[in-house]
Amino acid sequence: MHVGCKMCDKLKMSMKKNLSRIFLIVVCGLMAVGCSEYSKLLKSNNFDAMYDMAVEYYDAERYTRAADIFEVISPYYSGSLKEDTVTYYKGAAYYKMGDFINSETIFDNFRRQFGRSVYLEDAEYMYAMGFYFSSPEPERDQTATLRAITAINEYMGRYPESSKKEVCEERIAELQQKLHDQAYLNAMTYLKIGYHQSAVIALQNALDKYPRSTHREELLFRIVEANYEYASNSHASRQVDRYLNTLDAYYNLIAEYPESEFRNEADRMYRAAKRFLDRRGVDTEEPIEEEVE
Repeated sequence: MHVGCKMCDKLKMSMKKNLSRIFLIVVCGLMAVGCSEYSKLLKSNNFDAMYDMAVEYYDAERYTRAADIFEVISPYYSGSLKEDTVTYYKGAAYYKMGDFINSETIFDNFRRQFGRSVYLEDAEYMYAMGFYFSSPEPERDQTATLRAITAINEYMGRYPESSKKEVCEERIAELQQKLHDQAYLNAMTYLKIGYHQSAVIALQNALDKYPRSTHREELLFRIVEANYEYASNSHASRQVDRYLNTLDAYYNLIAEYPESEFRNEADRMYRAAKRFLDRRGVDTEEPIEEEVE
C-alpha cells in the first residue's frame, strides 16, 4: 500500500507538470496568433478594421496597444466625422496607461479643437486629473499641484452640475493640503538647522499664505519657539526686542488656541522671556481684551 501511494503521488505530480506545460503552450500559441494578427493589422491599410480593433483593445483595458493603433490611424481620420472620437480614445488610452504627459497634450488640443464634441466634458476632466496624478510629494516642487488646482477649478466652473463634482472637491482638498504641508516643512527646516531668524520669517509666510492651514496651531507655536531661540542666542543689545517679539507671538497663539497642545512649552518660553524683560524694567503688561457687550 505504501509503495502504491508513492507511485500514485508521482503520477499526479507528473500529470500536473504535463498540464502546466500544455497550458503554457496554449497561452503562448494564442499570444503568438494575437501578436501576428496585431502586426498584420498595423501593416494593413484597412483603417476601419484597425479602428474597431483599437476600440476592442481599449475596452479590454489593453491601453498600450490601443494607443499604438490610434496613433497610426489618426492621420487617416483627420478631418472626418470620427476625428474627435479617435483623438479622444487616443488621449484616454494614454491617460489610462498613466502617461499623463501625452494625455495632457492630446486633451489640451482636443478641448481647443473640438468644442462641441460629445467627449468634451470627459476629455476636460481627464486633462485636469492628469495634473492631479502628476502632483508630487510635498517635499518636491509643487508646480504640477498648482496647475492641477487651476485645471480642476476650471473644469468645475465649466461643468457646475458635473457628477464628478464631489470627487473634484476632494482632489482639490488633497492638493491644497500638499501646499500646506510643503510650506510647513520648508519653514520647519530653518528651525531644525538653527536658522531662527529665517525660521520666523518662513513660519509667518506660511501662515500668511495659507491662513487655513491644517498646521496653523503648530505654526503659531513654532513662531513663539523660533523667536525665543533667536532672542536667547542673540547679543545682549538685541535681546530685549526679540524677547518682546516672543511675547507677541505667545499672545497670538493663546488668543486663538487657549487650550493648545503646545501650551505648556509655550508657557515655559513666555515665563523665561518675561523674567528677562522684568529684570531690565521693560513693561510686559499683557494686552487687555475688550469686553464684548
